[in-house]
Amino acid sequence: MFIPLVVAPPAGRPARVLGGGPKTLAAVQNLLRAGWPVEVHEKSGSLGRLKGVRVSNSPPPTPALRQASMVLIGSACPGEWRGTALKALAGSGVLLWDENAPGSSTLRFPLWLPGAHLSLAAWSGAKVLSSWQATLAEDFLRVQEKLFGSFARLLDEVGGLVFKGARDEAFLDKAVAQLSTPEIVSCLARGEYDKAKMFALKVMASTTRSLDAKDK
Repeated sequence: MFIPLVVAPPAGRPARVLGGGPKTLAAVQNLLRAGWPVEVHEKSGSLGRLKGVRVSNSPPPTPALRQASMVLIGSACPGEWRGTALKALAGSGVLLWDENAPGSSTLRFPLWLPGAHLSLAAWSGAKVLSSWQATLAEDFLRVQEKLFGSFARLLDEVGGLVFKGARDEAFLDKAVAQLSTPEIVSCLARGEYDKAKMFALKVMASTTRSLDAKDK
C-alpha cells in the first residue's frame, strides 16, 4: 500500500477524467473537496456541471495524459478514448483508475481524506482493500493529519520566536530543516506538544549558533 502525503495540490498537473460514471462522480467530488485541480473530458454528462472543474468535449492528447497527476476513466468513457488513453499511459507511471476495470487500476477510491492542513490518499496496487485494511489505513491517515497539524503549528511558533525579523531564506530553510528530529516528531505523535516545543527551541538555539559560526 502506498500512502502519499499531499501538502498542496500539484500545480500544473491536474487529474484528467475521461467520461463519467457513478463512482467517477463520487471520486471527482472528493478530489474537488480536497482542492485538487480537475479537468474533465466528456462529450456530454453531469461531471461538467460540477463547480471547479475545467471541461473539454474532446479527449486529452498523449502529452497531457502523461503529465497528469492521475487519470480516471469513467464507465461512460467512449471505447476509442479509453483504448487510446490506456496505450498512452503504458509505462508512464501515472496513477490510473478505470471504473470498468478496477482490478487493473493502480489507484483505489474512495479512501480519500481531505484534511485541514494536508490531504491524504491511500491506494493499493495489488487488490481491493479488505475492510480491516481499509479501517487500519484510514486510522493511520487521520493520525498523520493530526501529526502534520501539530508540526505546522510548531514551525509557526518556533519560527516566530527564533527568526523574527530574519531575511535570509537560505538560512531559514537550513535551520527549519533541523526540526524534523526523531525526538520532536515522537513527542508530537504522542500529543506532547509542549515537550516537543522545548526540544525544538533547544535544537534551534544550537543550529543557529553553528550556522552563524560557519558564516564567519
